[in-house]
Amino acid sequence: MGVQTVDQTGATSRRRGWAAGYMLVLLCLIAVINYIDRQIMAILLQPIKEEFHASDTVMGLVVSTVFAAFFLAASIPIARLADRYPRKIVVAAAVAFWSLMTSLGAVAANVWQIMATRIGVAVAEAGAGPGSHSMVSDLFTVRSRGAAIAAIGGAQSLGVGLGVFLGGWLSDTFSWRISFMIVGLPGILLAAIFLLTTREPTRGQSDQLVDSGETPTLMEAFRTLWKYPSYRCAVLIVAIGGFYGYGILNWGPSFLRRAHSMSGTNVGIWFGVVVAVCLSIGNLTGGILGDFLARRDQRAYMWVAVIGQSLAFPCGLVFLLAPTWQMSIAGLAGYITFYTMYSPVCTILSQVLAPPRVRATASVVLGMATGFMGLLVAPFVIGAINDALTPQFGQAAIRYGLLFVIMTMLPSILLAVLAMRWIRNDIAVSRARA
Repeated sequence: MGVQTVDQTGATSRRRGWAAGYMLVLLCLIAVINYIDRQIMAILLQPIKEEFHASDTVMGLVVSTVFAAFFLAASIPIARLADRYPRKIVVAAAVAFWSLMTSLGAVAANVWQIMATRIGVAVAEAGAGPGSHSMVSDLFTVRSRGAAIAAIGGAQSLGVGLGVFLGGWLSDTFSWRISFMIVGLPGILLAAIFLLTTREPTRGQSDQLVDSGETPTLMEAFRTLWKYPSYRCAVLIVAIGGFYGYGILNWGPSFLRRAHSMSGTNVGIWFGVVVAVCLSIGNLTGGILGDFLARRDQRAYMWVAVIGQSLAFPCGLVFLLAPTWQMSIAGLAGYITFYTMYSPVCTILSQVLAPPRVRATASVVLGMATGFMGLLVAPFVIGAINDALTPQFGQAAIRYGLLFVIMTMLPSILLAVLAMRWIRNDIAVSRARA
């Protein structure tokens, strides 16, 4: 690839700036809807279970295991579509399909039909993140790319909180069926607006690269990415982060109820607000800080990951060991805010290293590492540790199980330090090959 001639006139720059900002707003709205449609099932689980007389095992499969399996299975194929074809079409089609499948949950006649709609949601939602990250990387230069990627991450966090809130309110006010219908239909309209009012970014434009138009094969893409030691470290960091991050997100409410005897309502309010707000703050802080510091030293991407996790570790200990629920919630707030900072900088690094037509694949590998460890491995491992320790420690067993989870942050910090040895050379090599 060579250097692209870029029109530097003020009018052209302003138009591109407005177009980039407009698309980023729409991508953030898509991210919000993505996580509302994903998260709402958790709050609607109980009324669905009661109407269909389903077991907890079946509902667990619907909410987590089956969803995660199909999401992960669809991730690579859809990312390859985004690397090969216009990304705005891939993203718009994904939004429209998952929104339709969410709405169809309203007319399900049994729990197996609910499962079928959730499989459709899982497959389609695999197309949102990789295409969005790839387009953002072409719309924003490396000086501001982290903030843009972090904005999408913050919007996802907002969607988590809104999914719980809207699902609970709509279900109580109307029914779980109406809830599916109301949260599903707006996504179809948003997909149409996104498709009709945005332009596909030119691949490589923000890095002044010319797109060859040739998409590497999947194995070629993997080989290209895996040559960079810093990218390998980033994959391992997000995998471990998925384990300790989802571990606390999934089991934290149960810990608060068992260790501090909090009511379900109080846990829902405090845990839900802290997670939604602090995930957003952590994403934005990590992205903006990465942009600012990397202007002087590209190793700063991993410095942000080191600093964030190093601050999160003691906060996690406070969450688990504090004598009162108020102190525990304060520790949780710090934990969620600081550990989340690794996520945008690892995504930025993957986009900086990847050629223009490999960027969706580079993003989805990180997403799959997080999803596999967070959605499939973490719930099972933590549950098994809790069961093994319950005969000896009773209700306190969950505290020791989650202490093990937080300890896995230590090797992640070491990986981030190790990545700093290679990051500048890897970026230089990637630019020379472009």
